[in-house]
Amino acid sequence: MTTGKPNRLAEKLNADLETIRNDHAALMASQLESFRSDFSSIATSALHTIETDIRFFLSDSKSELERRSETIRRLLTISPWVIVGMVAAWIATVLMAGWIWTALTTRSELTGLGLTRIEQAGLTWVTLDPDRTELKTCTMAQTPIICIEIKEP
Repeated sequence: MTTGKPNRLAEKLNADLETIRNDHAALMASQLESFRSDFSSIATSALHTIETDIRFFLSDSKSELERRSETIRRLLTISPWVIVGMVAAWIATVLMAGWIWTALTTRSELTGLGLTRIEQAGLTWVTLDPDRTELKTCTMAQTPIICIEIKEP
């Protein structure tokens, strides 16, 4: 190690080293500025995408909610009429089934007993099967009444 005045080679090396440092610092500053710019652009783009997605989601959710509300409103409007119709149909079905059951049961019982029911001009007639039935006078509780004797087959 020598002391004294710097020679030309040392000055040249120091100048080259200083130039490299300055170039490196400028390059780092440029890269940092480019990174900041790119990152800011990416963040702005991401923010725009998030805002657009949220707006779309809220709009879609609102329209879906409105559609479902309209469907529920329509069902509630129609529902009482449907319920009344179903109850009326059920009542009519029960009455019809009861009438048919009564008619079938009555006719089969009468036929099984050897009687025939005839409805004509607002009157109901019961005819007897001469082979199986016989009209007689019976006494019940000391009162004479007309009764039909049915012979079992």
